[in-house]
Amino acid sequence: MATRRRTSAVKSTTAKKSPRTVVKKSTVTPTKSVNKVTQIEAVKVTETPVKVKPEVSLISRDQYLQDVKNRWQIHQFETQQLWEDLVKGYNYVSPYVTKSIDYVTTAFDKQFGTKTSS
Repeated sequence: MATRRRTSAVKSTTAKKSPRTVVKKSTVTPTKSVNKVTQIEAVKVTETPVKVKPEVSLISRDQYLQDVKNRWQIHQFETQQLWEDLVKGYNYVSPYVTKSIDYVTTAFDKQFGTKTSS
């Protein structure tokens, strides 16, 4: 690839120089900054109520143990009632579930002609 040859421009020595024009610089006058003062309104002070510890009578150790025993008996009674309700619910729902299973099995056999072993 051929390289490009650079030639420098020939300056003529007889060129006339134009007289320089004097440019006057503008002066900037500083402006005074004005600080605005905002007045703060008086702050309303609200007093927070002082928390007072309530007087509590503590129970004795024997009373505490009796309370735990009573609560345990209540817990036992509630769980027995829950169990009885669950048994009643199971006995109520089980015939419907077996009937639904039988229906789905016979419908499947009719549709696909296969006999499933049950």
